[in-house]
Amino acid sequence: MITNLLCVAVLFAADRIFKVAAAAYLADRSVVLIPGILGLRLLEGGNTGAAFGWFADSTKTLAVISCVCSAILLIVLMINRFDREVERWGIILICAGALGNLYDRVFIGSVTDYLEFLFMKFPIFNFADALVNIGCVLIAVSVFFLPEKKRKLKIPAAEGYGPEDDEAAEDGED
Repeated sequence: MITNLLCVAVLFAADRIFKVAAAAYLADRSVVLIPGILGLRLLEGGNTGAAFGWFADSTKTLAVISCVCSAILLIVLMINRFDREVERWGIILICAGALGNLYDRVFIGSVTDYLEFLFMKFPIFNFADALVNIGCVLIAVSVFFLPEKKRKLKIPAAEGYGPEDDEAAEDGED
């Protein structure tokens, strides 16, 4: 449980660092990281909605939804019952990304975006967005492409009743 929450905290902190650095260093310029593929360009105050411009100007509503979803994901991480590591990491990434953008919505009023694909027309996004999307892909891969694990049903023995009572019942004893 602690490991899961620590991973979320580290990814959340990385998102905050990237956004603060982007706001400080990209205010008056853009940077090409990988020519023709990836660049950095600050979009501050422009993202008041969700992915791809959906729910524009819905910062408060999205903050409430993000808060509820983040709380549920944190509870899931604390319960720590995952059949596969890929599912655990999917939830960690989604939770960290949701918290990163929630922070922006609550304390800044809009989400800070700075990553830009140069090879296609695509909305500018941020590290938290990438975490959410990668986490969703991991969950989808787990659900749709990985074979189902067989679960052993563990039922605790009732008080005063155990395996020896099964043998006695089979022999016709009471």
